[in-house]
Amino acid sequence: MAPGAPGGRPSARRTANNGSSSSTSGSLAARLARKVFQQKYSLQLAPGVIDWLDAFVNGFELDDEDEIVDTFEHLVRGAVGSGSGLDGPSKITVELLAETYEKLRVTNDDAEDHAQDGGADVDTAHHLKIIDAFDLPAWRWDDSRGGFEKAETAPTLAPGALSKAQYLRDRFNIIKQVILRNEHFCPPTIVDPERADYMKLTTIKNLLGRQGGHFLIFGLLTRMEDGELYLEDLDDKVKLDLSDATPESGLFTEGSFVLVDGDYTHDSIFKVAEIGHPPSERRDEAMRIHGHHDFLGVGALSAAEEAELIAAEQAPQHETSFIILSDLHLDNAKVLAALGDVLGAYNDMDPKSIPRLFVLCGNFRSRPWLFDGEAMREYSELFATLASLLSSFPALLAASHFLLIPGPTDPYSSAALPRPALPDALAKPLLARIPNLTLGSNPCRVRWLSQELVFFRDDMMGRMMRNAVRFPAEEPGSKGDLRKALVQTILDQAHLAPLPLNVRPVLWDFDHALRLYPMPTTLVLADSFDPYKLVYERCLVFNPGSFQRRRFTWSTYHPHMAEIKERMEESELPGPDDY
Repeated sequence: MAPGAPGGRPSARRTANNGSSSSTSGSLAARLARKVFQQKYSLQLAPGVIDWLDAFVNGFELDDEDEIVDTFEHLVRGAVGSGSGLDGPSKITVELLAETYEKLRVTNDDAEDHAQDGGADVDTAHHLKIIDAFDLPAWRWDDSRGGFEKAETAPTLAPGALSKAQYLRDRFNIIKQVILRNEHFCPPTIVDPERADYMKLTTIKNLLGRQGGHFLIFGLLTRMEDGELYLEDLDDKVKLDLSDATPESGLFTEGSFVLVDGDYTHDSIFKVAEIGHPPSERRDEAMRIHGHHDFLGVGALSAAEEAELIAAEQAPQHETSFIILSDLHLDNAKVLAALGDVLGAYNDMDPKSIPRLFVLCGNFRSRPWLFDGEAMREYSELFATLASLLSSFPALLAASHFLLIPGPTDPYSSAALPRPALPDALAKPLLARIPNLTLGSNPCRVRWLSQELVFFRDDMMGRMMRNAVRFPAEEPGSKGDLRKALVQTILDQAHLAPLPLNVRPVLWDFDHALRLYPMPTTLVLADSFDPYKLVYERCLVFNPGSFQRRRFTWSTYHPHMAEIKERMEESELPGPDDY
């Protein structure tokens, strides 16, 4: 039994000493308890809690700092309602900890039993869930409670004016709570010389009358009517001077939330020395706090259920793959022939090895959509051709699910995100002949067992580069640098469109559908840019590239692989020199 997931019991000798407090106030357990419970989760500790935790740690003979922190994280998660340090009780008592420990012990025993079974009792047929962006439950940020609250009214395409401000406030508060939980930004609760230089945020409003000081501020990078860049938070704004700014890694665009460090001059201008993206929060850390929320609308997973599904993912009988292709120009005869070759290869595989999911991303025509009768007729014919092609592979139709995601120029073309699925009227031939078919939105989410995948078809690299803020001393990076910068920016911003509305319009009430918090397991950024694969904060991000390239490339995703970076492999049709 791993110490980080307590499953045994502390020794009676140590438990009996819970009442003494004089010898434990300076112990390692006490210091880490304050760090986790008080600094990270802003929880109050009742008298006796520090002694209980010290006895707990000594009872299990834990001496590694990482193991103790992990154990305390488990206790916090259980004590405040499966992960809501902001939504649960604000005070931790000895009685609550004892009750939590017993609950975790039982849950952990059940999880180990499931893991030993290898997930054999899991029916994977019910664990592939495709979630449309417009079906995602709307979770808003409640300032007064400091946590997520489910929206009282359903989102609408024609919301009130307040919705425009609310979605930006939600983004601001979600990112800020991640910043304040980061250990570099947590103020020490006791005098600690080692943390005297922690990063202290100052609100823009509090800059008033403090000209000449050095500050660290956080806000939205925006351009005002005078054409100058400003930083804006919930209360105020300040003009920025970026002439000597040193940017950290990532792309900085108007509409992104950034941290800036510098001096507030006597001219009431903030002269920036350094600018950087906010720190991101790994999925497991975010789920410890907010894991009880059903963000996808398909049911939140308990710790035991998640352990069972993880075991099922890696069980040999449940090994499978997902195939992702992008830019399928169905009006190109060579693309159709190549697609037939790809489908034929998978159709001839052993039935147990046939991919479970095919994700086909647009654009589905080489020419942009125009709303006229000719374009509608052509799209209907193209999807009829695709239906005939898919119907010629009976093994795939019986075992695989097909998900179609529209591209930027597919009908009904709109610049606003999220984009609805392809119209049923145009895809009627597919719907009539392909039994396991879903017309997905853009973006679209898939939950497979314990994993959450986000599929987004957009030319992100070009759009972000065109709208990036240029710094005087900045040097252009290589392609590899750009890929990493794009991935870091998207995940640090926890959003698929960190751009101003005039560049990337967003449906205000559905902005939560573009949110990447908690961070997904896998993010697929289907782009016309060159294919790539990166792992950032244990999130796999990849681009399958355009299928109509010279060698017809696509990506294969293996969800059962334990090593994250090995889950995706690039594939391409063999050329004449490969035979």
